[in-house]
Amino acid sequence: MDYIYISEKDKAIIVENQLKELEGNHFALSLVEPSKFQQQDQHLVWKQQVTAIENSISRLRQQQMKLANIEEE
Repeated sequence: MDYIYISEKDKAIIVENQLKELEGNHFALSLVEPSKFQQQDQHLVWKQQVTAIENSISRLRQQQMKLANIEEE
């Protein structure tokens, strides 16, 4: 999609802010890992959340690299 009101610099800032938020969420989740043995259901949900955040971080980092390459051109 072509954006009219946001520049490449705006996009880079948005991606950076999203990455900061996701990394913060990931860190917070790492502090409260439920026991695999005593809380199996809760641990499964926790693991799914962590995996989803990690996948989102990976995709955003790829997008960030693409935007950095565009800015260099």
